[in-house]
Amino acid sequence: MSGIVGYIGKSSAHTIILDCLTDLDYRGYDSAGIAISNMESIEVRKEKGRVEDLSALLEIEPILKGNIGIGHTRWASHGAPTVANAHPLCDENGQFYVAHNGIIENYSQLKNMLKSKGYVFKTETDTEVIPHLLVHYYNGNFEDTVKKVLPLLKGSFALAIMSKEQPDTIIAISQENPLIIGFGQQEAFLSSDISALLSYTKEIYPIKNGEIAILTPNEIKVQTISGEIIQPEKKMVEWDKEDFSLQEYEYYMLKEIMEQPKEIKKTLEGRIEENNIHLPELEAFLTEHNVSKYRKIDIVASGTAYHAGIVGKKVIETMINIPVEVSISSEFRYEHGPLNEENLVIFISQSGETADTLSALKEAKLHGCPTIAITNRKRSNLARKADCTICTNAGPELAVPATKAYTTQITVLLLLAIVLTEKTNGPGMERIREMISELQLLPEEVEKTLIMTQDAIDQFAQVTEDQESLFLIGRGLDYVLALEGALKLQEVAYLHADAYASGEMKHGTMALITPGVPVIALSTQKHLRDKTINNIREIKARNAFVVGVTTIGDDDIGEIVDEVMYIPEVHPFLMPIVAAIPLQLLAYYAGTVRGFNVDRPRNLAKSLTVE
Repeated sequence: MSGIVGYIGKSSAHTIILDCLTDLDYRGYDSAGIAISNMESIEVRKEKGRVEDLSALLEIEPILKGNIGIGHTRWASHGAPTVANAHPLCDENGQFYVAHNGIIENYSQLKNMLKSKGYVFKTETDTEVIPHLLVHYYNGNFEDTVKKVLPLLKGSFALAIMSKEQPDTIIAISQENPLIIGFGQQEAFLSSDISALLSYTKEIYPIKNGEIAILTPNEIKVQTISGEIIQPEKKMVEWDKEDFSLQEYEYYMLKEIMEQPKEIKKTLEGRIEENNIHLPELEAFLTEHNVSKYRKIDIVASGTAYHAGIVGKKVIETMINIPVEVSISSEFRYEHGPLNEENLVIFISQSGETADTLSALKEAKLHGCPTIAITNRKRSNLARKADCTICTNAGPELAVPATKAYTTQITVLLLLAIVLTEKTNGPGMERIREMISELQLLPEEVEKTLIMTQDAIDQFAQVTEDQESLFLIGRGLDYVLALEGALKLQEVAYLHADAYASGEMKHGTMALITPGVPVIALSTQKHLRDKTINNIREIKARNAFVVGVTTIGDDDIGEIVDEVMYIPEVHPFLMPIVAAIPLQLLAYYAGTVRGFNVDRPRNLAKSLTVE
């Protein structure tokens, strides 16, 4: 999603800002811009496309030299991706300059009010109301004017603002949308994401809701809107610049697929002790909350995290015999069943900044629900606002398609299921010892799967080059896996990939099966294998080209499909992790063979900070 950066210090602002914007490239965007102050005036350059396009423009149209500036990469939400709509935006007299992430939900009303006062709008964005409001309420004091305008804005947003009247200052605001201060030597940085700061500093402070940061050459001041001074508690970033490098890989997506054994091991590290599961993050929560009283569990997530949540539902329901419902974050806020203090709600988000998931968390809290967050960012908004947070510890994920996020989220859900089973003395108690034993071997099994399937998948991906449609089928947990595999193929290879529960094909979808249509049949759950074989036979009778994915030793599947891919057999609850590997690789190789940038799929963004 859109990214903000800022700099104030003694170095060349535009050089640092371009460098930081490049490090935010993974978030997804379609235009970029920069505003630089030389302490006397402010200049702006903007360009449609990538940061390198903006850099090329600056070669042709150099910007003034200065030590203060803000930059932005925009993912279009209001208005097309054009130069006019790119940020930073300013009022018609160039008095205020604004870089904005998120959405101003009441911009239409504000725009109508401002137009009635004679203000002229030149863009299609919701952002443009902000510089006009600042002009309208300007009282000669930059800081006071910002404080007067902020309560008028409704929505989720992060702002970096500069003023022609006070060109030595940047004011930054975070409201349900991340913005981080970085501390350097006699200099300060702003960024939507830690990754952009690692070349310059590892000492940070995430701006919190209701806070305003005022950056000047002499100090960094943080205060509330009412003026109460805040002493920012600096945090040290644990990641290194090397964690964000491609190393020997051409794309981050492949790097992150190959990192999964290591990242799953990190997720498990310190959490399995002498055949027991230990989640230190849960201790205070379990002391305060009696989990035995819960009558229902909701799991709320979006996209790939939603699919991980469905796996979690099937495992938790089996282990503790409590009803579990899985909801899409964007639906949960508006449509959900009864909620109360006897309803545990689990939220899953890789970034911890997914706007829809944060809104769903707010809704759950309004009803008094205890909440648990599963995220990769322990300083994210989701982590700060949930009652308890369990981190996946998966390291940075920079490709837009989530891979290691999915497998580590399921890993955490399995750990959580075991802990909840023990606390409730659930019917899954007898399964725990075997599950723990298999979890300890999981990184090794994932590594083995990568070695076994990579070359075969690379060859099969060639078949997809001239295809427009593809089907994935499975039963039980394999159906969930089919959903995730289809999503990856849609994101990365732009294939019309559809997932179906195997037994449902004959209820309508079989009409789409024509000779040669590729179908991936997933069969990793032993108790459903015979039924799955019958469904594959039905599809083969229509001359589809079927690729089976099953476990080593399953010759029955191999005999009826056109091609078969074998993976190691693990505990049934762990199969959605191991079996995800060939589907991730298929999406990667199908995308590359079709000539697409698999890290940056069109129209998509990594961190979805707007609803």
